[in-house]
Amino acid sequence: MEFSILKDILKPKVLAGFVEEWQPEKTLIAKYLPYKGVPALTYQIVLGSESRPMADVVAFDTSYPRKGRPALTKLTGEIPALRTQRQMSETDLNSFMQFNQMKDPDTEAVISLVFGDLQYCFNAVRNRLSWLGFQALSLGVISLTAANNAGIITEDDIDFRITNKSGAAVIWSAAVDTTTPITDIIDLCDSARINNGVIFKKILMSRTSFSYMRKSEETINFCFGAAGTAVTKYPNLTVINENLVADGLPFIDIIDVYLQFENEDHDITNLQAWNEGTIAFLPQDEVGNILHCKTAEEQFPPKQVTQEKKDIVLLSKWSENAPIREFTSGACNGFPAVKLANQVFLMNSLHASTWS
Repeated sequence: MEFSILKDILKPKVLAGFVEEWQPEKTLIAKYLPYKGVPALTYQIVLGSESRPMADVVAFDTSYPRKGRPALTKLTGEIPALRTQRQMSETDLNSFMQFNQMKDPDTEAVISLVFGDLQYCFNAVRNRLSWLGFQALSLGVISLTAANNAGIITEDDIDFRITNKSGAAVIWSAAVDTTTPITDIIDLCDSARINNGVIFKKILMSRTSFSYMRKSEETINFCFGAAGTAVTKYPNLTVINENLVADGLPFIDIIDVYLQFENEDHDITNLQAWNEGTIAFLPQDEVGNILHCKTAEEQFPPKQVTQEKKDIVLLSKWSENAPIREFTSGACNGFPAVKLANQVFLMNSLHASTWS
């Protein structure tokens, strides 16, 4: 077994050079759950609770006031394996040879054929981490089903301990003269500040939820001081954020991430990473991490496999004969952890009063 049928093209130095020079776009999930390496598959994190403690004013020559130490709330779990693989068949290899033998070969086509599977596997692993992270932030749970995962299927939801969940006063998809998205935001911010000591800096929502919000007469009045026939356009994201911040309210980020899931029958479905209708309130951008650790393949690399590491994804290439085939895989041990779960508040804008 040779390490790669394309060994003349994919020499270790050439492969390493491509991986090093290739600059993929940063994923949006890393803004809220940045990558963090851990030494083992089993993890334990302390959920944040105390945010703004105060010392006391005391008289000289008196003892220090001793404060209570609340019981630590810990979240434990295991980091699962994320894997994907692509195969280049004999037909694909014949196409490559035809490209390569042309007098003026299409360079982009050759590069796509040789390196496209590497990019595919790298993106597939990172996209799964994005989906997992946004599911955790928008639902507080992750459910792995046959409709979204071709590997492990979970009978029970994976719970991230986000318990502060509520509904809207009026569902945001109702008639625009009845919805109150600004009031919903103000009320939740006030309640969290007074009752929980949490001050929000960011609001996350889908593009659809934002569309409902900007068309609401309350939002139009909030931004323009007029509604109905007096308004000729809806406020955009910049205008709404300027007015929210001016009133001491959080800034809105729109999460518009759609990813492709391929099942065992190779049917492809477009999945929205963010749960539609959820409005998430965060005390800061970074509320946890995507935890990751080394894979067994990285620590004990097979001799017949060519490997390169890009960010947190291990990329591998190898070949088989009879029939002749070239394989590319992407691997990572990774999973989200929401450290500030008790300071993240979720509102279901498509359900009145309660979360569900």
